[in-house]
Amino acid sequence: MNIAGTRRITRSRVPLFAMLALAATIGLLGCAGDNGRGGADTAGPADPIGPTGPTGPAVPPTVDIQDGGPVTIGNGSALTAGQIEAIGGLVATIDSAEVANDRAVIQLTVKTSHGGPVLELAATTLRLGIAKLVAPAGGLPSRWQSYINRNATPGNTTAGFVPALASAIQANTESGTAAGWQELGNGVYRYTSTTNLATVTSPIAVAYEPSLTHRVSIAIDLSGAARELAPDNPFKDFVPAGGTVTSSKLIADTKNCADCHVRFAEHGGPRRSNEFCVVCHNPGSIDPDGGESVDFAYMAHSIHRAGDRANPYVVYGFNGTRYSFEDVTYPQSTLFCETCHTQSAAAPQGDDWLSNASAASCGGCHDAGLAKKGPDAATGRYTYTYEHTNPPVVGPVPDGSCVDCHREGGAAGSALASHDKGDRLSKRLGEQFVYEILDVTNVGLDQVPNIRFRVSRPDGSVYDIVNDPAFTSSGANLNLNLAWDTRDISNAKPDGTTPGLRSGTTPEGRGYTLRMSIAAIRAAAAAAGQAADGSYTIPYFTALPVDTTDLMVVMDGHPKALPPGATDWAASVNAWARNDQYYTGTARVRLASEAACAKCHEVVNAHGGNRNGDPQGCLVCHNSSGAYADDATIAGTIALGAMIHNIHAAKMPRFSDVTYPQSLARCEACHGTGTGFAPYNVARDDALPISTAPGADEFNVFDDTWSTATAGTCGTCHDSVAAKAHMTQNGGAFDVAGGKALTPSSATEACAVCHGPGRPEDTAKAHAE
Repeated sequence: MNIAGTRRITRSRVPLFAMLALAATIGLLGCAGDNGRGGADTAGPADPIGPTGPTGPAVPPTVDIQDGGPVTIGNGSALTAGQIEAIGGLVATIDSAEVANDRAVIQLTVKTSHGGPVLELAATTLRLGIAKLVAPAGGLPSRWQSYINRNATPGNTTAGFVPALASAIQANTESGTAAGWQELGNGVYRYTSTTNLATVTSPIAVAYEPSLTHRVSIAIDLSGAARELAPDNPFKDFVPAGGTVTSSKLIADTKNCADCHVRFAEHGGPRRSNEFCVVCHNPGSIDPDGGESVDFAYMAHSIHRAGDRANPYVVYGFNGTRYSFEDVTYPQSTLFCETCHTQSAAAPQGDDWLSNASAASCGGCHDAGLAKKGPDAATGRYTYTYEHTNPPVVGPVPDGSCVDCHREGGAAGSALASHDKGDRLSKRLGEQFVYEILDVTNVGLDQVPNIRFRVSRPDGSVYDIVNDPAFTSSGANLNLNLAWDTRDISNAKPDGTTPGLRSGTTPEGRGYTLRMSIAAIRAAAAAAGQAADGSYTIPYFTALPVDTTDLMVVMDGHPKALPPGATDWAASVNAWARNDQYYTGTARVRLASEAACAKCHEVVNAHGGNRNGDPQGCLVCHNSSGAYADDATIAGTIALGAMIHNIHAAKMPRFSDVTYPQSLARCEACHGTGTGFAPYNVARDDALPISTAPGADEFNVFDDTWSTATAGTCGTCHDSVAAKAHMTQNGGAFDVAGGKALTPSSATEACAVCHGPGRPEDTAKAHAE
């Protein structure tokens, strides 16, 4: 049943009933008059039939929710599952905000995801936050201060638990009231807050300062299953006294968080946006059970720092529920502050971290020397100091003086300079090297390929890899990898043997790439000489053992680079140079997106930075023939798709502690879609079965155990007995002995019949449910 259509029918009956009543009254009066004064009740002559009147207005058609029709929602409790699915989600905007009679007044619009107006939204679904932006003072950055606060008491009643504080101030939101709620029509509402901003004295006094920037932000908290419809939280910054907002605090755009988390659903769902969260998670908000600050900056830094903190970050939520974040695994170095903090139109202050260091904010990561006193009874806030242990500063330094040293030109340098080390430094230095494979010729069985390549700088100048310290220093690495064939990499010969060789060494094992290492590359380059364009053309170290024209050639490895201020190459560090790929024939079809991987990982690197950049390059080793039986920490396939699924699902022993920041069902997190990418729904037509364990012959893939391509990859997540039985019944296979490595398995799997693009159980659709 369409709710909007029902409402139209109900409303149209009111004038219809009135007309019928009026018509009945007129008819009765007419009958009495027709009889005449004392006359007999006789029928008079029939009135003539008048002309046909104009056609009345057409009854407006019912518009379905999915087509942008209106929907009556109330508090959401009466919505059916079908209606919730049809609505899809809510979209809310705050159209205006002001303070009138010392109370915040907002006008908002609420629509469905299809653009239809939301009608009769209950006032009780509204959660309103109101805060002012306190100006920087005493060396401390600006901060939000909520007008709505509560005195929170410990909630953990576990026997023997001793709370850190008897009570603590926590910012809160106002629940909407019917008295302040007004529906204006077409999904537009006005709300007047019950909080008088000029008289806030309890539990702490908050002065109303109308000349400061104020923020109002809302959540819409529906009941029952409808909670999932909660919109992203709109906000409005304004100056109550009038005029343009000249100062704000938009530090971390929610879209940056969405790169890893897709969409927040905090406190049961309706808290989805950073801009709303900071209205409550003020510097004065403290958890009384554990005594930790839940200020947004301190809390977010502490959570992402996780087990690398000196002290675990533990807080207690409503009802005393304990939340420990020491097991969180952050997928990149916390040195990359700009992953969250980047200046943009949505976050004008996104680069404030460069110049606004404070113990309260930075202490979430740098907690080893952090000390606190309080909280202060008047403000609810802690006072922090930071204990330095290294010269020239030794001993506690009060918060507010951090910027004296941690700034451009200060004794400690800018925050950027302080973070320019480790992974961040290796990534930055790696950008000084551009690998290019320019041509590969003489390809064929028993032929020695000739490879033309160049290593240059971003400005176009070239490196001399024979003599430059970047390539001659101890530990420098450079590789040229050959793999085949590009329908699906296996590195196997027709008889199932794989000659995986590293230049000048013994075979490495089946599936292993042919790899020419830096010493052999430099020797060949020295013999060939450097061309005028800076390139080298060198013969490969071995002949090609298969008759194919479809080679994948990958150049990778880390050269060395000097960190800032260093002159001795003994102090050089690995530079994570991005790999380059070349195909002598048809390119290997692409499934994973490097840009998508980089959203969570910042930089895709592995094996000490040797393998950096496009994950497609990993296929030269992580191919269908790769598996380990003698490494218990891997225990199975290293084929890229199945291995990555296993890692993200924490099902590979070596990565059993991985925590994934979004739903595993969202395949698009890694898999690209559209032009250049193969559908991820099922295995490609050319996909080979994947090795799950080697057999007796280390160099022959035909005696391995195998799983078919789709089952072996999808079965890493869908590993229940029922799921595997379903796959087996439809042509899939798991860990079958004597697999045929070079025969595509997709022909035997019927997965695409139901799960292919556009089919009844399209994987993309099924995962979205």
